[in-house]
Amino acid sequence: MKPLFKVCAVAKDEGPYLAEWVFHHLHFGFDLIHVYINRTSDASSAVLERINRSHPQVTFEFIDWVDLCDPAVSAKLQTIAYARELDRSRQQHVDWLLFLDIDEFWTPNDFSTTVDRFVATTCRDRKPAPICHLWHCELGQHAPFTPLQRGAGYEMSSHLKTLIPLEGVEIKHVRVHHPIFGKSVVPMGADGTPMVFNEKQPELADSTAIRPMSAYVIHRMYRSEQEYMAMMLRGRPSQRKQLKLNRPGYRSHRNVSVRHRFFWPEEPFRDYDLARRRFLEANDIDSIISQDRRAILKRAGLAVSMIKELLETPDRDRAIAFLRGTRHAVVASGEAPAPAPVAIPPVASEGQLPTQSAQTEPVQPETVQSELAQPEPVEIEAMRPEPAQPEASQPDSALSEPAQPEPIQAERDAERLPPVETRRRRSWFAALVGRS
Repeated sequence: MKPLFKVCAVAKDEGPYLAEWVFHHLHFGFDLIHVYINRTSDASSAVLERINRSHPQVTFEFIDWVDLCDPAVSAKLQTIAYARELDRSRQQHVDWLLFLDIDEFWTPNDFSTTVDRFVATTCRDRKPAPICHLWHCELGQHAPFTPLQRGAGYEMSSHLKTLIPLEGVEIKHVRVHHPIFGKSVVPMGADGTPMVFNEKQPELADSTAIRPMSAYVIHRMYRSEQEYMAMMLRGRPSQRKQLKLNRPGYRSHRNVSVRHRFFWPEEPFRDYDLARRRFLEANDIDSIISQDRRAILKRAGLAVSMIKELLETPDRDRAIAFLRGTRHAVVASGEAPAPAPVAIPPVASEGQLPTQSAQTEPVQPETVQSELAQPEPVEIEAMRPEPAQPEASQPDSALSEPAQPEPIQAERDAERLPPVETRRRRSWFAALVGRS
């Protein structure tokens, strides 16, 4: 009998991204998907309601009731949601559970293996154990709301997310990246070898464990510069604090030497992309999220103004760090940094399907197209749409990004928009505390 796999997330104002995230995990074999909606003001619930009509295995609920608790408790909203879901999943007889954020995508390196086949291969001839998946942090794209792209660059990270077997494994406490297990539990990496953790930060992988494996979690932590800036105003899922400055700068295909790329086999990716488009069209997702997309672009401009104000406060250093790599970067010393070296993407041999992430050595920027060089830092200014420019030349026409007419048009229209209306239904919690 096939094991039952479930993925769970906590989402705050993730309306424009939920459908792609849900499709991705259904495509790779997750049987159940549950989303906890948290302090949101966008169309997240409408998106999930629409998907649930045709995919009843995709469910959601509001978790704002945690705000009724003492602030010291409500600050742990994310782990409270995970603990609740762990208990529920056991009652549902779920075999494997994975906690992700909406910008995280469980992905096999061959882009075709489903999660059940991956686990069967990784745990062959051994007792099921937690499987740790390293973050592959995707570099920022040029156009807003760009879906996953074949050939996109990424950086490997010590952060990880853990696929947990629920039968016969002692789980003492849930945490965001890696639970605390009983002493007899030995987590493994996605290559089937024991995972080595950092001695000082036990939720992170040791540097010796950071290498390409057969599956990983794509972390879309940057998306595009506009979305990166707008993220500052969204806050963290577990906090009510408005500003989110926990990013040390924006890293994109334009300002980073690209050493790793997602060279997935072309045919599986083409099938995936076609299925994704059909999924979005069948559920009429664009009509639900168009207003939220425009709101994100509008927030990006507001974020720039707020960052400018922070430069005159004790948060100056954090604000400068957050802006690093964007067109609004500020150099505290008044001197522009030297351009970062940029790598030319490797060319795969004809008919070759790489089994590991391709790598190149960086070359000096004068040897590649000028638009790929580190952008010169400029003073803070009002956010305006970035003129369309070609991305780095790719070794294969299949690697080029498709045109993004809707996001670009949305960006042009952002300043003419009326205020965004909240479309969330009024919960019993709101009624209880007298909120409108």
